[in-house]
Amino acid sequence: MAIFTGNKVMENEPAAAKMLKERGFGEEVGERLLLAPVEALYLVEKKRISVLDGKKRMAFDSLFLAFKKAEKELDMKYAVYRDLRSKGYVVRTGLKYGTYFRVYDKGIRVGEGHSELLVQPVPEEMKTSVYEIAGAIRISHSVKKKMIWAIVDTEGDVTYIKLSRIVP
Repeated sequence: MAIFTGNKVMENEPAAAKMLKERGFGEEVGERLLLAPVEALYLVEKKRISVLDGKKRMAFDSLFLAFKKAEKELDMKYAVYRDLRSKGYVVRTGLKYGTYFRVYDKGIRVGEGHSELLVQPVPEEMKTSVYEIAGAIRISHSVKKKMIWAIVDTEGDVTYIKLSRIVP
């Protein structure tokens, strides 16, 4: 059973933690597994884990609201995470690459291969500069990954745009 504490979800059952880790979820903490908010939400929505806050089981909506207090763009990030996971991709944090997600191709397990994509969720109404786009492309190119902007509309639908550099 996973436990909600301090805006985090920790899977404490070693067998469940191992199984989730093998499927590309969470970060190991000893025999336990620390789940990112989007991971915990996805697993609760798919009924793969149950989360307790004290002795009370948390429904998806209450867990979402608890995480939303600390992460204002959670709606957008979760829409992208859920969409990618539902298509069979393994989705991990992209923080060290300056993006929200790094994505492994279908069938690749974390640790067995390299992520191919960097995915940055952005709201459809976002205004940006050519310099911001160029910076994102430069970072992805330097680590040999493709940069994808996941544009999320007001209904939560996601459109993916690949950003790349053309060398004449």
